[in-house]
Amino acid sequence: MRRVVQAYLFFGILLFTFHANGAEEEQTKQAISVPNVYFGSDSEGFSTYKYKAGYLPLYEHGEKYTGITYQHNYFTQGGWNSTGEQYTLMTKAINPRTALGYNLNIGYNTQNGHQLVTTDSNYGFRVTDSTKAEVIVNRDRVETQNSLNNGIYYTLGGISIEQQLMKRLTAIVMGANMYFSDTNTRPIVRAKLIYDLVPDYGLTAQLRYRQYRDTNTNVANNYFNPSTYNETMIAFGARKRIAGWVLSGTAGVGRQTVNQDPSTTTQLYEFAATSPVASNDYYFKTRAGYGKSAGFLGPNYFYRYIMEELIIPF
Repeated sequence: MRRVVQAYLFFGILLFTFHANGAEEEQTKQAISVPNVYFGSDSEGFSTYKYKAGYLPLYEHGEKYTGITYQHNYFTQGGWNSTGEQYTLMTKAINPRTALGYNLNIGYNTQNGHQLVTTDSNYGFRVTDSTKAEVIVNRDRVETQNSLNNGIYYTLGGISIEQQLMKRLTAIVMGANMYFSDTNTRPIVRAKLIYDLVPDYGLTAQLRYRQYRDTNTNVANNYFNPSTYNETMIAFGARKRIAGWVLSGTAGVGRQTVNQDPSTTTQLYEFAATSPVASNDYYFKTRAGYGKSAGFLGPNYFYRYIMEELIIPF
């Protein structure tokens, strides 16, 4: 517990130091973030409910603020259920035009008597005029029934490079390592090739690929952990600004291979909407999605989710 308190104090100082530089240049406000919700369910009967509220004493716009949040987590599957709490210190400063900047946070999570320090942080920056990079650090619980009962968590570190190859063609490559607390390690590679079909309307064609392998498949069945997994997908994306709102969506179909099994179909559908980021009245964003891929019970596992976030400055 002492280490957790020390980590919170240290990170809290860092948060306000990061934000103080910008606060001198731009008038800051305060804000509350409520209600924020996430609902998810899958084909195995596992459901996730997350409710979050926050106080942001330093707020400039919807992508730049510092504050603290409280989140209540509830998981259920059949006759089983589990509840947990999380407290998070965070600071965020993302340029809405370039999507570059930082999102840093540290949380203290309790679930089934297990305590965990969590984070979902990233820092994006420009390397050259045509190259962007992002550093990613993530630490959280594995959200399956067995994993939550056994206190299994993961720590992920990775880096993503985005390179503009020509005027309408961009390539993104991400490499990461995922370390599970049950001694399994999962190297991950993802790649995406994006072509601007109709730039004026934000229409893109995408070729996506992802691959991972698990170094220890003999661990207990806490989560889906094949020896190797590969997926190739063709997707189409759209992004349009309407009256300050940004609407975006993705639809994709692909093929996956698990170990040496025959390939099967995958699907992905996502939609997102975001209100004007600099509004003095509110900042709202929502996202919903459906995905079909392999899971514990075979190649036809699917999940669906919806989330929303509302920030009200004052």
